[in-house]
Amino acid sequence: MDIQKTVLVVDDSTTNRSILCDILHSDYTVIQAENGIQALTMLKKQDKKVDAIILDIIMPEMDGYEFMDKIKHDKTLSQIPVIILTEKSDRDTEKKVLESGAWDFVPKPYDADIIKLRLKNVIARSQVSLLKELNNVMNYDPLTEIYSKNKFFSASKALLKANPDKQFAFLRLDIDRFKLINSFFGTAYGDRLLKHVAKRIRDFAKTTECCTFGRIDADVFGIFTPYQGKEETVKQIEQAVENMKKLSASYNIMIVYGVYVVTDRSLPISFMCDRAALAAKTVKGHYMKSYAFYDDKMRLSIENEQNIINEMSDALENNEFVPYYQPKYDVKTNKPVGAEALARWIHPTKGFISPGVFIPIFEKNGFISKLDFYIWECVCKQLKEWKDSGVPLFPVSVNVSRVNLYNPNLSKIIIELTKKYDVEPKYFNIEITESVYTDDNVMIDDITSQLRNNGFTILMDDFGSGYSSLNVLKDVQVDMLKMDMMFMFKAKYDGRAETIISSVIRMAKWLNIPVIAEGVDRAEQVEFLKSVGCDYIQGFYYSKPLPAAEYEKLISDQEEQPVPENGTSVNDLLWGKGGGLLAYIDSIDQPATIYECFPDGTVVMVCSNKAFSQKYGYDSSVYGKLNVMNCIDSECKEKFTSSVNKAIESKDRAECVLSMHEINGKKHWFKTHLRFISETGISSVLIAYFTDVTDMVLTDKRINDYKNYIQNEIDRKHKILIVSNNSDARCQLEEILSQENTVFTAETIQEGKKLLLNEDIDLIYFDIQLISKDDEFPLDIDERRLPVIAITQAHSVLKGMTKLKNRVSDFVMKPYIDELVRLRTNNLLKINISGSANEKYFSRTK
Repeated sequence: MDIQKTVLVVDDSTTNRSILCDILHSDYTVIQAENGIQALTMLKKQDKKVDAIILDIIMPEMDGYEFMDKIKHDKTLSQIPVIILTEKSDRDTEKKVLESGAWDFVPKPYDADIIKLRLKNVIARSQVSLLKELNNVMNYDPLTEIYSKNKFFSASKALLKANPDKQFAFLRLDIDRFKLINSFFGTAYGDRLLKHVAKRIRDFAKTTECCTFGRIDADVFGIFTPYQGKEETVKQIEQAVENMKKLSASYNIMIVYGVYVVTDRSLPISFMCDRAALAAKTVKGHYMKSYAFYDDKMRLSIENEQNIINEMSDALENNEFVPYYQPKYDVKTNKPVGAEALARWIHPTKGFISPGVFIPIFEKNGFISKLDFYIWECVCKQLKEWKDSGVPLFPVSVNVSRVNLYNPNLSKIIIELTKKYDVEPKYFNIEITESVYTDDNVMIDDITSQLRNNGFTILMDDFGSGYSSLNVLKDVQVDMLKMDMMFMFKAKYDGRAETIISSVIRMAKWLNIPVIAEGVDRAEQVEFLKSVGCDYIQGFYYSKPLPAAEYEKLISDQEEQPVPENGTSVNDLLWGKGGGLLAYIDSIDQPATIYECFPDGTVVMVCSNKAFSQKYGYDSSVYGKLNVMNCIDSECKEKFTSSVNKAIESKDRAECVLSMHEINGKKHWFKTHLRFISETGISSVLIAYFTDVTDMVLTDKRINDYKNYIQNEIDRKHKILIVSNNSDARCQLEEILSQENTVFTAETIQEGKKLLLNEDIDLIYFDIQLISKDDEFPLDIDERRLPVIAITQAHSVLKGMTKLKNRVSDFVMKPYIDELVRLRTNNLLKINISGSANEKYFSRTK
């Protein structure tokens, strides 16, 4: 959508402002200020983005020069191009104007065409800057090219403010089970779907007055639109639902709509979005209905949430939160071997408040961080008390919320807390939910590494509740897995849950990771878990969460013992029952291989998964024979060798970016993640996971080439052609321009054409006296449209030459001012360079 530019006219003369508004109103949105102080106030309020300023010099209160000095020192305002209006056009005045920071000037009396031309050029220059690129990145979602969340919210707020008499509605849309769509059809299909939804929204907005829209999150979109009644809104939603059904014959794509009709205009837009999200949540997964309107019941839910928020700090201060301990049992012995500490809220008047009520609220508002620390300290105090009293000690695991995992001091806090109460790290286990690992693997990995290095045991909680569990597991360091049976046994078809559970347990054994099944409450579940080799069970079948005193009674008669570790031979690890590691890597979608690494530096590909073979063309004929070093480009071999050695020496992981060739010779760049598995006595075994980053590398290269091209073009000497039958004009302009450029001169049009054919000219100075009033510009050779600056005796002459006036970009006339000539030349060269660079590197046809 081509949005009209806004120009601020600053002049104390009402007549002058009126003249300028008449000249500009058809092409620009014009706003006015009568002096510099008023203009500064308007600019700082930023009610409307100003694209250029036309400024008078002589004004009361604050003149043009003082105004220029003020905005020069403001980082934001200094980027707005300024054209100064001058009474005089003598050399000294024009020089002073340019030195003040003005981008250009226009002498009085006003020439409409000249003003428009100057204005068009300075705005074009300002748009070439990097600030525009940054603004675009911040305001637009790069995938769908619609507003980003922040821009959408701010645009909606502005729309609401600008239309006080209109009623609006906030529509929140999200694609139901989008993670499954990505999993089934691939992220490329998912991206196409997101772009399709964005296009549908954009098409809707084109037919709706006063409407904004944007992408809020991964698969979540928002529309802020005038509300025309529930019936009309439902009709629009149902039409959109029908349109989405036509998109895929193989998968029913459902979009869930939450609608908040704006009744409280003072609410932040983010709150309106939350209310729409609350409405959408009520129909998520209900296939008979795809929309819901926010109502009073939801408001009551928010009020209840607010009551909890109001009381939470006092509750913590008054020790109303207490840890309950749910035992974990060894499947082989049926005896407790530890517990999980769970927060419980015992309210003085309301009694027991369910954690299902307060935990989600605390996670959303960040209070969970304080509750975590409180429970950790309670557990450490309790462990110390048991130790001092001679009660047998067993590991107690505590939960670490998502919020705390973003605390860079988390490891230090936990280590110091256990030291404070003299608790050995092996008795203080850390549970981190699986979904957290998908947010920022690198940061989580750093935290878990620090804790494991200090003796703490890391448990991955809720394993299997996400959509990418196997992919997550390959990238993280964990000591135990916890599977939630409540999730697993929701499987729709008989036997499917059992198959998934047995596969996960078998895979975990290959990786030497014990498994705890939680949420177990039936005898048949226990028998099944025993039959498939599960190590530990936690759930109501054995025990509900217990207060500290009851748990203490349970463990007092037990013999203190560490949690046993699983042992697996190297052969079982590689080629065990069920296919070993090959079965594991075949179960993931990401391309992966198994490498055998020898002391002489040879790295042999032992096998690969289906995803790798299908994508890159390797088959079993090369297994055991292919030396990976022969496939890696020479400039990357040292880096790859270093990463392999790092993984082997640390018995951990390493990664690098390298380029390789397929069998067909096509070059690809990969981010290669190496994970140490085991040693065979004569070699080391690694798994390599590959992420194709070819597009990213090529894009980075294109951006660097783009930047280098622009810089090289700006830095080089440019070739300028001066075509004029006036020898004085040619000589004066040549003298001014030849200091920074290579200048060619021609007395006639024919001479000019000959030079254009033989030289790579960058810009033309053309004397308009060489052609008549109705002639076309005669020097466009081979469809090349070079920037043109007209040489003229007066404004009025160019004004009457309609065809030529539309072709030229600027003009000069006597007396030629050195600084001004160079400025206008450089401006046009930069605009031309930027356009060429965009066409060369970012044209849609590239």
